Amino acid sequence: MRAHWASAAALVAAVTVVTAAGATPSPTFRQLLDAGIPIYCGGGDKGYVAFTFDDGPGPYTARLVALLKQYGVRATFFEIGQKAVRKPKLVRLEASVGAIGDHSFTHPNLITLPPAQIRSELARTKRAIGRITKRRVLLFRPPFGDNASEILQIARSLGMLEVMWNQDSGDASEASTPSPQEIYQHLVDRVRAGGIVLMHEDEQVPATLDALKLYLPEFQKTGLKAVTVPQLLALDPPPLEEVAKGSGGCNSSWPGP
Repeated sequence: MRAHWASAAALVAAVTVVTAAGATPSPTFRQLLDAGIPIYCGGGDKGYVAFTFDDGPGPYTARLVALLKQYGVRATFFEIGQKAVRKPKLVRLEASVGAIGDHSFTHPNLITLPPAQIRSELARTKRAIGRITKRRVLLFRPPFGDNASEILQIARSLGMLEVMWNQDSGDASEASTPSPQEIYQHLVDRVRAGGIVLMHEDEQVPATLDALKLYLPEFQKTGLKAVTVPQLLALDPPPLEEVAKGSGGCNSSWPGP
């Protein structure tokens, strides 16, 4: 627990990290938050990847966490508040292998709601997760990837950085969820250094778990290391001018181990 608070404090502190003499300073968490734009990826020039899981906790959480522990994978979980309140032990279980973010309280289409209701959805979830984990909630991901400026600013006012993604596993949480083999192939083809990878852990996508059973042994061979989103931003932060380009500013230049 103390280690987490130390890392969070380090991220929030406005300290500029210069990776090489004359290089463009890399942004800290506070600089990214103050910029008022969502984050899609890390810098991509070091061997780190951030796996993220939306819509939990759910019936597959315990098995997912056990699998991540088996392969030494750290991850970030964007939790639905009402699920977290019902299953606090599962939230704490996920916190044991990574970071917990806010994914709204009821998973509505936020762009259809008035500002006061948007704030309530985010604030209730942030409070609930904070009570359960005893950690600061620094990250937010909008349901369905709704990336409206008003939503972004509300999240920012609550002290949360909006986190999107640039590498999609394709495990869309709907009836058309691909097979584990298809999701596995998407991961093989798409996961690269600096990536923030979108996955789900809800009731409709048990295929994700089966895909990870196939993929994680292969991932270990790549030389990449799976870290949380806060760790990715601390270890391999993207330049602000690239962050401003959205997913178009994501590049992977890491040469490998």
